[in-house]
Amino acid sequence: MSAETPDRYWAPVGPVHVEERVERSRFLALVEPVSDAAGAASFLATVRAAHHKATHHCSAWRAGLPGGSAWGAADDGEPSGSAGLPILKAIEGSGLSDVAVVVVRWYGGVKLGTGGLVRAYGGVAARALALAGRREQVLRRPLALRFPPSLMTQVKRLAHLHDATEGPLTRGQDLQWILLPPAGRAQALESALRALFQGKGELWWP
Repeated sequence: MSAETPDRYWAPVGPVHVEERVERSRFLALVEPVSDAAGAASFLATVRAAHHKATHHCSAWRAGLPGGSAWGAADDGEPSGSAGLPILKAIEGSGLSDVAVVVVRWYGGVKLGTGGLVRAYGGVAARALALAGRREQVLRRPLALRFPPSLMTQVKRLAHLHDATEGPLTRGQDLQWILLPPAGRAQALESALRALFQGKGELWWP
């Protein structure tokens, strides 16, 4: 990871569900990989439809670099702060991002109190997240290039050196190419390419 700009984080490998019973209430935690708020909303809607007779569908999600602003949490009728935030804290504790967790509750007739709800929702979410596995995600920044074909070998070498993946390539009198370096190495790649081009090519951030 670059000291300049963090660009790597962990995301869940795949869906997981864990079920527990607490004082006659049934809690079902479902974990799903998502990339944004729309994905989290779609997952919540799917869970609601599948378990429409449940009492509550509490949820939280986080996307992108941990510590960023892309997150959400909802108590869905439970006392404020007793469900959504404990689920979100479980996500933070897991070290995962690009993830949504919905905890479905079927009320069993025994009130748990705020503390009991916090432990129940946070606990089942944490146990589900622990089973989700993890894969590394790299935050990449697209860089557009236009340059003569004679420089292709050198451009490819710099792209490889800076761990940039290759995007669309358009061939013509000049080549137009999109490279996607990790965010933490984007400025270094830009500087190296400018030094290579020396006015023979162009580059810009789309």
